[in-house]
Amino acid sequence: MDLRSGSSCTLLLILVVVVLQAISADATNNVYIVYMGEKKHDDPALVTASHHEVLTSILGSKDEALKSIVYSYKHGFSGFAARLTESQAEELKKYPGVISVKPNEYLKVHTTRSWDFLRVNYNRPSGLLSKAKYGKDVIVGVIDTGDKTLTR
Repeated sequence: MDLRSGSSCTLLLILVVVVLQAISADATNNVYIVYMGEKKHDDPALVTASHHEVLTSILGSKDEALKSIVYSYKHGFSGFAARLTESQAEELKKYPGVISVKPNEYLKVHTTRSWDFLRVNYNRPSGLLSKAKYGKDVIVGVIDTGDKTLTR
Protein backbone atom coordinates (compact mmCIF):
# COMPACT_ATOMS: atom_id res chain seq x y z
CA MET A 1 0.00 0.00 0.00
CA ASP A 2 1.45 3.37 -0.97
CA LEU A 3 1.17 6.65 0.98
CA ARG A 4 -1.74 8.01 -1.09
CA SER A 5 -4.01 5.00 -0.56
CA GLY A 6 -3.18 4.99 3.17
CA SER A 7 -4.16 8.67 3.41
CA SER A 8 -7.36 7.98 1.46
CA CYS A 9 -8.29 5.16 3.85
CA THR A 10 -7.61 7.39 6.85
CA LEU A 11 -9.75 10.21 5.41
CA LEU A 12 -12.55 7.77 4.60
CA LEU A 13 -12.41 6.35 8.13
CA ILE A 14 -12.54 9.86 9.64
CA LEU A 15 -15.51 10.74 7.40
CA VAL A 16 -17.39 7.59 8.45
CA VAL A 17 -16.75 8.30 12.14
CA VAL A 18 -17.97 11.92 11.81
CA VAL A 19 -21.13 10.85 9.96
CA LEU A 20 -21.88 8.11 12.50
CA GLN A 21 -21.42 10.56 15.38
CA ALA A 22 -23.82 13.00 13.73
CA ILE A 23 -26.40 10.27 13.21
CA SER A 24 -26.08 8.94 16.76
CA ALA A 25 -26.25 12.47 18.22
CA ASP A 26 -29.55 13.04 16.44
CA ALA A 27 -30.83 9.59 17.38
CA THR A 28 -30.27 10.21 21.08
CA ASN A 29 -33.60 10.47 22.83
CA ASN A 30 -33.93 13.20 25.43
CA VAL A 31 -37.02 14.12 27.38
CA TYR A 32 -38.81 17.19 26.02
CA ILE A 33 -41.70 19.06 27.62
CA VAL A 34 -44.44 19.88 25.10
CA TYR A 35 -46.85 22.64 26.14
CA MET A 36 -50.16 22.80 24.29
CA GLY A 37 -51.95 25.48 26.33
CA GLU A 38 -55.51 25.22 27.52
CA LYS A 39 -56.93 21.72 27.54
CA LYS A 40 -59.57 21.12 24.87
CA HIS A 41 -61.51 18.49 26.85
CA ASP A 42 -62.67 18.19 30.45
CA ASP A 43 -62.15 14.43 30.34
CA PRO A 44 -58.48 13.65 31.22
CA ALA A 45 -58.61 10.47 29.10
CA LEU A 46 -59.48 12.51 26.00
CA VAL A 47 -56.66 14.96 26.72
CA THR A 48 -54.19 12.07 27.00
CA ALA A 49 -55.57 10.53 23.80
CA SER A 50 -54.96 13.82 21.98
CA HIS A 51 -51.33 13.74 23.16
CA HIS A 52 -50.96 10.22 21.78
CA GLU A 53 -52.41 11.41 18.43
CA VAL A 54 -49.87 14.24 18.20
CA LEU A 55 -46.97 11.90 18.97
CA THR A 56 -48.30 9.25 16.57
CA SER A 57 -48.28 11.78 13.73
CA ILE A 58 -44.64 12.66 14.48
CA LEU A 59 -43.31 9.18 15.30
CA GLY A 60 -45.31 7.23 12.72
CA SER A 61 -47.04 4.66 14.95
CA LYS A 62 -49.20 4.57 18.05
CA ASP A 63 -46.91 1.95 19.57
CA GLU A 64 -43.90 4.30 19.24
CA ALA A 65 -45.96 7.16 20.67
CA LEU A 66 -46.94 5.07 23.72
CA LYS A 67 -43.28 4.07 24.26
CA SER A 68 -42.11 7.67 23.92
CA ILE A 69 -44.51 9.42 26.29
CA VAL A 70 -43.23 9.90 29.83
CA TYR A 71 -46.07 11.93 31.36
CA SER A 72 -49.29 13.56 30.26
CA TYR A 73 -50.31 16.92 31.75
CA LYS A 74 -54.08 16.72 31.56
CA HIS A 75 -55.67 18.53 34.49
CA GLY A 76 -54.70 22.22 34.65
CA PHE A 77 -53.46 22.52 31.08
CA SER A 78 -52.61 20.34 28.10
CA GLY A 79 -49.11 19.07 27.48
CA PHE A 80 -46.83 16.08 27.80
CA ALA A 81 -43.28 14.95 28.37
CA ALA A 82 -41.82 12.54 25.83
CA ARG A 83 -38.53 10.99 24.78
CA LEU A 84 -37.67 12.46 21.39
CA THR A 85 -34.71 13.08 19.16
CA GLU A 86 -33.74 16.67 18.49
CA SER A 87 -35.16 16.51 14.96
CA GLN A 88 -38.47 15.07 16.24
CA ALA A 89 -38.68 17.90 18.79
CA GLU A 90 -38.06 20.44 16.02
CA GLU A 91 -40.78 18.85 13.88
CA LEU A 92 -43.16 18.91 16.85
CA LYS A 93 -42.64 22.67 17.27
CA LYS A 94 -44.33 23.15 13.89
CA TYR A 95 -47.36 21.01 14.78
CA PRO A 96 -50.67 22.93 15.04
CA GLY A 97 -51.70 23.42 18.66
CA VAL A 98 -48.18 23.07 20.06
CA ILE A 99 -47.13 26.25 21.85
CA SER A 100 -43.64 25.26 22.96
CA VAL A 101 -41.23 22.33 23.03
CA LYS A 102 -38.37 22.57 25.50
CA PRO A 103 -35.77 20.08 26.69
CA ASN A 104 -36.32 18.88 30.23
CA GLU A 105 -33.88 20.51 32.64
CA TYR A 106 -32.45 19.11 35.84
CA LEU A 107 -31.76 21.91 38.28
CA LYS A 108 -29.66 21.76 41.41
CA VAL A 109 -31.57 22.36 44.62
CA HIS A 110 -30.15 25.34 46.50
CA THR A 111 -31.40 24.16 49.84
CA THR A 112 -33.96 22.01 51.53
CA ARG A 113 -33.29 23.73 54.86
CA SER A 114 -34.38 27.36 54.60
CA TRP A 115 -33.21 28.26 58.12
CA ASP A 116 -29.69 27.05 57.39
CA PHE A 117 -29.71 28.83 54.03
CA LEU A 118 -30.71 32.10 55.71
CA ARG A 119 -28.16 31.45 58.48
CA VAL A 120 -30.82 31.80 61.16
CA ASN A 121 -29.74 30.35 64.49
CA TYR A 122 -32.81 28.36 65.41
CA ASN A 123 -31.30 26.65 68.46
CA ARG A 124 -31.22 29.84 70.56
CA PRO A 125 -34.32 30.11 72.76
CA SER A 126 -34.47 33.89 72.20
CA GLY A 127 -33.78 33.71 68.46
CA LEU A 128 -35.93 34.66 65.50
CA LEU A 129 -37.55 31.24 65.23
CA SER A 130 -38.78 31.19 68.79
CA LYS A 131 -40.10 34.74 68.41
CA ALA A 132 -41.93 33.61 65.25
CA LYS A 133 -43.35 30.60 67.14
CA TYR A 134 -41.35 28.32 64.83
CA GLY A 135 -43.64 29.16 61.93
CA LYS A 136 -46.86 28.15 63.67
CA ASP A 137 -49.94 29.48 61.83
CA VAL A 138 -47.79 30.74 58.94
CA ILE A 139 -49.03 30.07 55.42
CA VAL A 140 -46.50 30.15 52.61
CA GLY A 141 -47.82 30.61 49.10
CA VAL A 142 -46.57 31.19 45.59
CA ILE A 143 -48.21 33.84 43.43
CA ASP A 144 -47.87 33.22 39.71
CA THR A 145 -48.34 36.53 37.89
CA GLY A 146 -47.83 34.91 34.50
CA ASP A 147 -45.07 37.44 33.79
CA LYS A 148 -42.51 35.49 31.78
CA THR A 149 -39.86 38.20 32.21
CA LEU A 150 -39.42 37.08 35.82
CA THR A 151 -38.30 33.58 34.83
CA ARG A 152 -35.04 32.70 33.22
